[in-house]
Amino acid sequence: MLKNARDPDLLLQLLLSLLSTSGTMAGISLALVGIANYRIVSTRMSSIADDIFLFASLGFVIVCYMTFFAIRHLHSPRLARWTAVIDITFLASLTLLIVAGFVTVYTFV
Repeated sequence: MLKNARDPDLLLQLLLSLLSTSGTMAGISLALVGIANYRIVSTRMSSIADDIFLFASLGFVIVCYMTFFAIRHLHSPRLARWTAVIDITFLASLTLLIVAGFVTVYTFV
């Protein structure tokens, strides 16, 4: 997504959108940890889901920091590498969030 954007203005808009989305997803991940811990009966699967939610949240926070630094160095020659790493980290965190959701649903059923 980001690595195909060559226009600096378009890339700036994409990075700002990704920054806000990542911050929101980090907050949602942390809220889901609290919701998953709300159950009185704690099982091994629910603690695995909590850990996955926490790792997803950490990934989204890392994406926020990397996006902020990419915006600061928008005209750097290394920006293509940064955007590839940002894309991979965001998609990995999103995947972790989905996996944790399936684990949580499996735990409640």
